[in-house]
Amino acid sequence: MNEWPLLLFTFLMQASIGLSLMLGLSAKKLSTVFAGKVNTQFLLWYLFVACVFAGIGLLSSITHLGVPLNAPHSLLNLFSSWLSREVVFTATYFTFLGLTFLWLWFKKELSYLLLGLAIIAGLCDVYAMASIYRYTSMLTWMSDNTYFMFYGAMLTLGAAGYYLLINLLLKFNASSDEVQIPSRGLWILWSIIGISLFIRLVYQPFYESYLVDTAYTNESITFPVASISAYQEIWSLRMSSWLIGIFAVITLGYGLFCRMKSTAKITLIPRGNTYLTLGCTSAIVAEFMLRYCFYTIHI
Repeated sequence: MNEWPLLLFTFLMQASIGLSLMLGLSAKKLSTVFAGKVNTQFLLWYLFVACVFAGIGLLSSITHLGVPLNAPHSLLNLFSSWLSREVVFTATYFTFLGLTFLWLWFKKELSYLLLGLAIIAGLCDVYAMASIYRYTSMLTWMSDNTYFMFYGAMLTLGAAGYYLLINLLLKFNASSDEVQIPSRGLWILWSIIGISLFIRLVYQPFYESYLVDTAYTNESITFPVASISAYQEIWSLRMSSWLIGIFAVITLGYGLFCRMKSTAKITLIPRGNTYLTLGCTSAIVAEFMLRYCFYTIHI
């Protein structure tokens, strides 16, 4: 598999966009729930991590060009090339995200306008990323399944990464002792991860049917047999990825159950947070494996 730069680019960029989306949806709730204990430094670190992910992703994509100095030429076909549109939306997202970070740094307050513009650019960027592969001659990518996989990964990585990052930052924040994400917020995160996985699983039979039908018709497809063969050869890896994703959802659900029992003081189960952490980590691993499968079938 020789597509590691693209794998890192799409994976990290979608993780960054997902983190930005989760922050945009929860920023006001965070300040309310934590009663002002989440300070500017806390949000700065959160945005810094999102910027680092996007920055590493950008560097990875540049290394894939062969000659990095030729990168500006990718902008020449903005009205006819999804690659050019992806470059524009990626740069726009990174710019607005960086401006959000700088605004928070100097003004000591979060700019919802800049963050909102970054999120919009990010969502468009994910669509452009998926469209690059959707509108190619590679059989295994020429399906709406590509959109489901990319947006699903963005939501899962955003929700799982949000929980892990928030908990990590709270541990190093001296003013946030005994502060935790409320159960309602955890249910929302679990729902996002679960629904994301469920929708993609439901679509898989339709995707399989599309592959079989296209293989028989063999119309305007480049190397259809090789693509299908590669797809079938990694069935164990694909199944392992989906099983780890299901395990993540189940583990998160059990962690929430433990958390609720502990909060209700029925019994103290300190392992609730451990299961939540394990579930989120498993979800990220599953997404990485699925993305690896996506690029492995590129023959």
